[in-house]
Amino acid sequence: MLVLATAEVVRVMGVWVRRADAGLAQGAARNAAARVADRDARDLDEARTLRDVGRLRPMRPAEPPARPAVGGDRDPR
Repeated sequence: MLVLATAEVVRVMGVWVRRADAGLAQGAARNAAARVADRDARDLDEARTLRDVGRLRPMRPAEPPARPAVGGDRDPR
């Protein structure tokens, strides 16, 4: 009788351990997916920031600095 009761306890405990292990594995998978999604969202935010910074730059090229006239009012070119 004692052997049968012990075997039954071991069987029930095995079920509980497997359920707990499955729950931990599911939690780990959810955490990993959340971390990947966070990284992707951060990359997207950085790309948007770079795009916005690029829009702040002037669209036309900057004018060259003025050169002083040589020999009076003549243009040296």
